[in-house]
Amino acid sequence: MQKRSKVFLIITGGLLLLALVACAVTVGGKEKYNFGGRTITYSAWWELRPDPGASVEMERQARRVAEVEKKYNVKINYVNIPWGEYLARYITTVMAGDSMGDIVNVEANWFYPTLLLNNFCTNLSELGVFDFTAEKFQRETVEFGTYRGGVYAYDVGRLYPRGVLYWNKSMFAREGLPDLYELFFNYKWTWEKMLEFAKALTKDIDGDGIIDQWGIGGAAQRLERAFVISNNAHYIDVSDKDNPKFALTHPNAIEALQAHQDFILKHQVVSMTPEGAPWDYNVQSFIEGKLGMLVGQIWKIDQIKEDMKDEYGIVLFPMGPKAKEYASELTGHLVRTMPITVKNPKEVAIVEDAITEPHPDEDPDDWREYYELRVTDEESIATVELLWDKQLSVFNLQWAFGIDDVFYTIEHEVMTGNKAPTAAVEEYAQEAQMRINDSLRF
Repeated sequence: MQKRSKVFLIITGGLLLLALVACAVTVGGKEKYNFGGRTITYSAWWELRPDPGASVEMERQARRVAEVEKKYNVKINYVNIPWGEYLARYITTVMAGDSMGDIVNVEANWFYPTLLLNNFCTNLSELGVFDFTAEKFQRETVEFGTYRGGVYAYDVGRLYPRGVLYWNKSMFAREGLPDLYELFFNYKWTWEKMLEFAKALTKDIDGDGIIDQWGIGGAAQRLERAFVISNNAHYIDVSDKDNPKFALTHPNAIEALQAHQDFILKHQVVSMTPEGAPWDYNVQSFIEGKLGMLVGQIWKIDQIKEDMKDEYGIVLFPMGPKAKEYASELTGHLVRTMPITVKNPKEVAIVEDAITEPHPDEDPDDWREYYELRVTDEESIATVELLWDKQLSVFNLQWAFGIDDVFYTIEHEVMTGNKAPTAAVEEYAQEAQMRINDSLRF
């Protein structure tokens, strides 16, 4: 934060260039722009260039790019920068008064706090181009990218869902349990119900004294995180973006950690990943029909669809006692931003706004095909729609401040029973907050 003013000095001259947007003339009551053959670059760590032969969506996008290039007299360029070099390249180019791209895709936990709080991003609201209330913009990312009244990051299209709860419909039927969708869509899906079902599902089927079928499990640390997010709690509270707080000390978070510990140790209904097993051990257990409920991310659906013989469904993690709505943990999400050193940023905004407009020949329900190919019922798709309609995705910035080791240590202490949640959190809270504060000093 101490170097914020220094970076701003680099930028001041760039902002003055807003008045120098290339020639615009009025034709038939509308402004017609000519950007003089300027190259506008999009950057990511994957191939962004649309391939017309890959899909109908790609063909539309390639056509749109060609139309925009002609309309504004620009050239659209794409650069692919390795993930491991990406954030450093963004920072060093801005510090040098340049930029690695005009529209830059970044991970959410790169954008905040590092890029946003150190003044590396353009205030897009000030450009007078984007209408961030338009349907094409993701409401979740616009809200996340808003800082002191300005919007600095966004994305377009429907947000790709992340945290979900898969349930084995065949196993539920065999065990005589209710249809989970009935509870979920009627807002009766709670931690208490999940525990009831997990107890009924956890069994020693062959009588050898070893549990063969477990009630619930998570891929990596996702079960604990689901408990926290679903009880109106957070790992880091960023409601005040200038003053992020270590949030596991909040009573809602402590209650969630205690529930997680109780499910494991007191009720013994959680499938734990054995020492040395792969991080997705429980994903494979679910696929093999040994796990009734799996806390995971929706991108695993391809593997589940391909390999699982039982029928499965998708809901969200149940509500904790302090929640009035379902919540889905959002990690690994991307946003688009514009480096503060981009020259004539209004030109870039005009082009980006045009490129991201809905296509005239696009069916509003085109999105359904992706899910229809991967799920076994309409209710799973309705779950995704509910997540979108009610904005249930919650940004988890647990990795954004360089204290992920603290969170992993607390989780280990809690799930092994080495410490009660309150004791584990209190032991590391001061250190965690100090490191969060230090991370803000670029």
